[in-house]
Amino acid sequence: GRSAFDYYVPGGMVRGAALRIVPEIFISDVYAKPMDVLESARRIEVDCSIDSIVLPRGPVHLESKLMDGATVVSRTRKDVTTVIRGKSKVALTVSKLGSVRLWDVDAPHLYDLVTSLWVDGNPVHEYRNRIGFREAKFTLDGFFLNGRRLQLFGLNRHEIYPYVGYAMPPRVMRRD
Repeated sequence: GRSAFDYYVPGGMVRGAALRIVPEIFISDVYAKPMDVLESARRIEVDCSIDSIVLPRGPVHLESKLMDGATVVSRTRKDVTTVIRGKSKVALTVSKLGSVRLWDVDAPHLYDLVTSLWVDGNPVHEYRNRIGFREAKFTLDGFFLNGRRLQLFGLNRHEIYPYVGYAMPPRVMRRD
């Protein structure tokens, strides 16, 4: 008989899945974007999505703090005046970052941005992001990382890679 192996999966779940248990009002997403990282006024612009199936009882605020291990580098707080049933968007800025270490290929330093949702003076949910501070630009003169030219070499494996495709284990992707 003939045997065949189909590594291309046209549908279904191709990676791990997880079940999250969250409170009735929670942070569903945080997008954190470091800005002007080579300047002294560097900052993180944070866009938060709050999901709620109830109207909160009491005042609501968000706190974001940048952590370097157990050390708080900077923190900010913003009162949330409008929370509706469904999804609400809130933007805040974490500034006064001092001399954060830049992410580099030789020293890939990362920080934790911890954003907490508070209702009536009590923390109800927390969302964590791992972020690095770097400026990456492509120009006519090449690729520049943090203001210095860097030559890149490499490849990647696509979903059509023979025999494993979408089934490539995370361990191999991390090594690559």
